[in-house]
Amino acid sequence: MKSKFSVKIIVVFAVLLFSLFYTLPSTSIWEQAFGVILPAEQRAVPQRLLEFSSGDDGASALIKFQVDRMAEIFNLAKNPARPEDVLNNVVDAARKAFVDMGVEARVFNHDYAGGSVSLRVAGKTKEEVQSLLDTARLYSKLPLAITSIFPRSKITLGLDLKGGIDLVYQVDLDSIQENDSVTDAVSRSVEIIRNRIDMFGIAEPSIKAQDGNRIRIQLPGVKDPERVRQLIQNTAMLQFHMVKDQALTAEQLEPISAENEIVLMQPASNRQQAIWFKLVRKPEVTGRDLKFARTSFDEMGAPIVHLEFNAEGAARFAQVTGSHIGEQLAIVLDNKIHSAPAIQSRITGGIAQITGGFALEEAQNLAIVLRAGALPASLIALESRVVGPTLGQESIKAGWSAGIIGTLLVLLFMAFFYRFCGILADLAVLFNTLIIFAVLVFFGGTLTLPGIAGLILT
Repeated sequence: MKSKFSVKIIVVFAVLLFSLFYTLPSTSIWEQAFGVILPAEQRAVPQRLLEFSSGDDGASALIKFQVDRMAEIFNLAKNPARPEDVLNNVVDAARKAFVDMGVEARVFNHDYAGGSVSLRVAGKTKEEVQSLLDTARLYSKLPLAITSIFPRSKITLGLDLKGGIDLVYQVDLDSIQENDSVTDAVSRSVEIIRNRIDMFGIAEPSIKAQDGNRIRIQLPGVKDPERVRQLIQNTAMLQFHMVKDQALTAEQLEPISAENEIVLMQPASNRQQAIWFKLVRKPEVTGRDLKFARTSFDEMGAPIVHLEFNAEGAARFAQVTGSHIGEQLAIVLDNKIHSAPAIQSRITGGIAQITGGFALEEAQNLAIVLRAGALPASLIALESRVVGPTLGQESIKAGWSAGIIGTLLVLLFMAFFYRFCGILADLAVLFNTLIIFAVLVFFGGTLTLPGIAGLILT
């Protein structure tokens, strides 16, 4: 009898620890005490705040992030992310967080080999930027040896509680390749969209395939819906084609053989007129050979996208550039030419750049979609709604306060009138609520307004 009772105690404590393990990282108390890592970094290598100082000019502050080297022990086997991948995510996430708060941050210095990057925030004191960092919560205050143990999932709030955008897309059946099925195309589209949204740093997305060839995307808390739509809908089909000829009109390039095609290059800031190119239809290198993409800046400070190919792509790129010195190589993305530089010499190492008068945001979006991969088919937008939270933030806070006060009153009433049995009942109710939240996190469920009502009824 005593052994059975001991087993029950062990089971109860095991369930309690399991529930706390999954629930605690979702609480605001945990975030305030230890900080958080944005979703983009959760799937890469965690980083920590290395240094924080005032700028040399006295009117700016410098922030230095450092990749946690312990990641090589804890994360490398499952997630072989490189320091430059992570630092690129850190820069994008930090800039986005600061822009949302009305502050501009620029890259001051970076050391990709050493795994560190510095941002300069102008017009802010050290204390002000430290406050912004604490608000943005871009870094973890705990070492990776601890953060890697806890689950990455959090309690997901529905659109009715947090607001956001609700999107429905349809996979274009006509653009699916012959050897692909509709099911495979939809499944891969969902995975690629999820990767893009994770890299963009959007927390708690809901991305699900629906009946037929539809995909529903719900993104709570999004503040820039138009940029997210562009990020999702871009096919990101990257190809490198040899240029046969170019002209100001398409008619000047006729006739066109089956081996060639005509593609338009839109005007850029330094070129007022559009140019038509006759390209070799078969691409020399494609985005499938891409290993890494990140935003960078050229000598004039203009944003560009830096590309790095895998071993197979690098070898093919070196062969193509070595065989066509003096000719033009067009960089084509989604059937649009971004640049067509002349090949000066054989390019080894698998390094290339995409230029074309990008705004910084456009370059960041392009790097994200290239890293995530090309969609297997085009997407057709069927529905797009910006959803406001059913309850305002003040109403939500008031509701939480009312719920806590009501719960405490019920617990006190039970303990006062039923003594020891009432206390046991109180513990059972609290334990049940904790288990519900833990299961919600474990299975990736979404907490909505009706869900809260159901939770109260239990």
